[in-house]
Amino acid sequence: MNASVKKEESINANQVIKEQLTRFSEREKYHQNILAKIESGKKLSSQEMAYLRANDPRAYQKARRMEQKRQWLEQQMKKCKSKQEVREVVEDAICHVSEKDPDRDAIIATYQDAYQEFRKTAHYRRLPDTRKEAEEEEKQGKRRLQTLEEGDTEELARTPL
Repeated sequence: MNASVKKEESINANQVIKEQLTRFSEREKYHQNILAKIESGKKLSSQEMAYLRANDPRAYQKARRMEQKRQWLEQQMKKCKSKQEVREVVEDAICHVSEKDPDRDAIIATYQDAYQEFRKTAHYRRLPDTRKEAEEEEKQGKRRLQTLEEGDTEELARTPL
């Protein structure tokens, strides 16, 4: 009887160890996936950020830095008046990443990902291709406003509201 109890306890202990190793392995895989996401410039979910905050403070700080860089670039791109200007802002941001920055590759990947995501937006699609086209549109808009201020009701009737 004693031998069978010991054998059963040994099997249970081995099973518990295997389960713990599996959980540890899954957690480590999740962690590695988050780290890879940071390096590839992808945006992290709030759950992933919370995981890093609790389990890897250094990676959490790096992820926060990447998010700040992304937000800054997104703000800059939203201010642009043409697609050409957007490209120039992104290129300029990439050029200004220091060669000595240990996170250089992650920053560049973050900028590139933010640019790719911005290109999918309606805001970007509505932008004229070049600065020259943007200036022309702006002039036409000003002319239209002047005409409206002078009381040209015919122009007002043709303007979609």
